[in-house]
Amino acid sequence: MDTTVVCIDQTKKSVQVESRAMWFPRGTRPCVELSGQRDWACLLGAITEDGDCFFSRFTEYVTADHAKHIILELCEEFEEDLIIVLDGAPYFQASAVTDLAARDDLAFVTLPAYSPELNPVEECWRQLQKRPQQPILRLAQRAHGGDRHRS
Repeated sequence: MDTTVVCIDQTKKSVQVESRAMWFPRGTRPCVELSGQRDWACLLGAITEDGDCFFSRFTEYVTADHAKHIILELCEEFEEDLIIVLDGAPYFQASAVTDLAARDDLAFVTLPAYSPELNPVEECWRQLQKRPQQPILRLAQRAHGGDRHRS
């Protein structure tokens, strides 16, 4: 039976606020209240050795349940054995995720600490940072609070 290698990683992306023009009467000093807060989203991405990409977007920090959900979705997507390559993030080390290793069709490989250059998903995040104004992710609503996209 064939085996597919899938690398998974997470990033937090700030969403820039759209500036708008405002008109005030001449001679007045406008006062605009700003909170200083920015909107953000966490992205959990997966890429196969063939270049298939999967992304989930969350409006809260990624948890072990989110990681477990995307891994189970990948198991459904591929009808072959999976080798999942993960970094050392705490949500990947939680029992909700590590207990999945008991499955016959799933194996985990953990990358060494401080080695993002070994994870191809990092390149996706770099490309996303280069094009913050371009909507490169078309995300569809999914269960568990996340949006999912496959490219």
